Order: sequence, then structure tokens, then C-alpha cells
Amino acid sequence: MSVDVTSREYQQMAHLLRRAGFGADHETIQSLVQKGLKSVVHSLVYETAPDPLDTMLDRMDGEELNYNQAGDLQIWWLNRMVHSPNPLQEKMTLFWHGHFVSAYSKVNNLLMLYRQNQLFRRMGMGNFRDLTQAVSKDPAMIWYLDNQYNRKGHANENYGRELMELFTLGIGHYTEEDVRQNARAFTGWGFNRLTAEYQFNPEQHDDGIKTVLGQTGSWNGNDIVDILMKQPSLPSFICTKLYKFFVSDNASPEDVKPYADIFASSGLKIQPVLEAMFLSPEFYSEKVMWQKFKTPTEFVVDAIRSTGTQVSLRPALFAMRAMGQELFNAPSVKGWDGGVTWINTNTLFARFQFCMQLARMNPENSPMLAAIEQTLLKGEMQTPEDVVDYYATRLLHRRLDDHSREVLVNYLNTNRNGEAEPFQIPTNARTMRAAQLKIHGLMHMVMVTPEFQLV
Repeated sequence: MSVDVTSREYQQMAHLLRRAGFGADHETIQSLVQKGLKSVVHSLVYETAPDPLDTMLDRMDGEELNYNQAGDLQIWWLNRMVHSPNPLQEKMTLFWHGHFVSAYSKVNNLLMLYRQNQLFRRMGMGNFRDLTQAVSKDPAMIWYLDNQYNRKGHANENYGRELMELFTLGIGHYTEEDVRQNARAFTGWGFNRLTAEYQFNPEQHDDGIKTVLGQTGSWNGNDIVDILMKQPSLPSFICTKLYKFFVSDNASPEDVKPYADIFASSGLKIQPVLEAMFLSPEFYSEKVMWQKFKTPTEFVVDAIRSTGTQVSLRPALFAMRAMGQELFNAPSVKGWDGGVTWINTNTLFARFQFCMQLARMNPENSPMLAAIEQTLLKGEMQTPEDVVDYYATRLLHRRLDDHSREVLVNYLNTNRNGEAEPFQIPTNARTMRAAQLKIHGLMHMVMVTPEFQLV
């Protein structure tokens, strides 16, 4: 049964799939509407589908991937985001990638970054305490924040500070003395350079008495994580970051409190928080829907997924870098600022250029272009307005406002010399060839509308 794109059920499902994943094609949204929102949310949050990508990523774009090359590692992950049957798992991996930050600009071992990424994928929707314990022993994190230099009598405070400031509590919920004592607890936590695995060096560990956040004992790193998990500021801090990532850039304490309460009462489990967010009326309100800018990753992956284009991912890496985001290489330990910082003259131009690449594909490699040509030849569209509405439905999952629709219709009704000339609906292969430039160009124009920049 066909579902009207303007219906509340369709709009909610499209919104869910954009925020809890990387978008979906029109047909997928329609089929999931039939299952119901509650059922789909439960499936996204609690069910993990068998993933053929786990065993099918040794080759990409006709060549063997080299995991010693940063670009190949980026392609590996982009491919997962485009094709994985578990979109929320990949979206949460992206969230933790920007929270527990490590970057290859400093970590000169891509195997470590690959393993860290898999750690986020494996544990990112489970218990936050368990994840933080694992991250504290993760070699990429140890290298990135210099904990391999953290030794008895010469404590390095980098990880101890960021663990509290950026990863668990936030500024204002600890003292400088807490940082110093915290660092002592993580002395001796390092990694084996030959195996790229965690290694504890007892001779370098300070097993003396330490007082951290009012708790006194001969603490080690595991103990510190346990102490941090009991701090009253932690649930709000983590849920604020989740809220900003999935719901809205504007997160008040009142907005976050229901989710922080769920997080705390569940024993710091991530899944109940996500389920509550995705089922809340607020998540589908006007103040939330279409109010966040797509990150470069979301933009690129959504563009490929929604069009179905079979495109080499290597050019996408350069496009994303020009848009302001390079996977596995955040600009600082704080990650990316996000929000309105994604949009400026240079980054918008990079987005437009990437969309032009997709629009110039041959129909054989672009299911969307092939589908619209077949639909036209079947006589299912009679006017330029029909063609514009077709693209809007499949790329934006919504109706265009009257002004945007008029601009795009005028584009179809203008020849290459800029003169008014009614667009002729193609009826055979010859007239289709004549119309292809306009049809491809329209796809590009829809993807550069303000609406397509939003998620």
C-alpha cells in the first residue's frame, strides 16, 4: 500500500531514519511505515541484523584495501555506513568517534584506530561504564592522550583530565587536585608496540593512596572509572551529548532530565535512553524536525543511500575533507564543533560539487536516474511539476514549499541559453536523450536546496 509522503506517519518514519541512521530511500520508508513506529524503533535499538559487511570488506572499488592507508580505513567505514543493515549501530559508532576522540594525525598506527572503531561498534549501545573501562585500556586512546608516558613519580595528566572534563563529568565537577590524583591511578597503563594491544606495566604504576572526588584508597584506573560512574553530574553530561547529537543542538537541563533519569535508573545503559528519545513526542515536533544541519558524513552517506548511486568512495573522502570532516582525524580532543559551523561558503561549495558528481552518473550506476527515466517513458508523469515532485519525494521525503518548487519548475522550462522553453516530457529513447541533461541537472538542484542540508 502506498503511503502519502505528506502523512504524519511517513514524515515521522523518514525523520527517524535520518536521525537514527543515515536516511533511506522512498520505498524503504514506505515499507517501514506499515510496521509502525514503535516496532521500528525497537528493532533499531535492540536488534542486530546479520551483517555481511563483516566478511566482505577486503576489497573496495576493485582493489584490495590497505589498512595501513588512512584513506582505505575511511573507505571501509564509509562503506559500512552506506550499506550496513544496522544503521543505528553505525550512527552510534560515529557518536562515540566524536566523543572518545583519537586521531591518526597523532596515532601513527591505523590498526589501533580500526580496533577502536570496532570497539565503539561492539559496545557503543551497551553499558557506559563497560565502554569507558574498555576505552581507558584502548591503545589508540592511550597513545592519543599520552598515557604511555604516565609513570610513577612522573604522572602525565592528559588522559586523567580529559576523562573527567570531556568524557564523563564536564567542567566544574572536579578539581585540579582530582586531576593529579586521577592521573596517578592510570600510571602504568600502556600498550605493546609490537602487538598494538593494551599492556599494564606494574613497575610504572603508583599504588599509593589517592583521593579522587572525595573517595580515598589505593585506586587504579578501573577504580577511578567506577568512582566517576557514581557522580551525580554524569547522567546529565552524557545524555546532553546524546540529545544534541540525535535531537537538537539546543539542550536545556529540562529537556535532558527525563533521559538522564532513565540513564541513571537503568545502570547507565544506552539503549533505554535511545528508545525513549526516539519514541518521545518531542523528537517528532516542529522544533526538532528539519532543524539540524547534516554533518559532512551524514550528507555524503545520505546522498548515496537515498539515490542508490554506485559510486567510488575515494572521491567522497576529498569531498568530506572539503566539507570540514575527516573520519579518524578530528581536529582536537573535543571532536568537531558541529551545528552551524558545518555551513559556510567553502563547505557549501564542496557539498554542491559532490552532488554534481552524483547527478552526472550514468543511469546504469544510478538507480534513481534510471527509475525516473523509466517512469517518464511509461507516461506516469505529465508535467514539469510532476518531475519536480518526484525528486522532492525521493530525495527530501517531503513536499517543497511553493517558492522552491517554482524555481525548479522554471529551471526545467528554461533552455541552455537561458530562454524560456517548455520542458518536453520524453516519450521515447530519442527524446529521453535530449531531456537527460535537464533530468540530471534537476537531481543536482534538489540536492543543493536548503532542505537537503537538514536532517
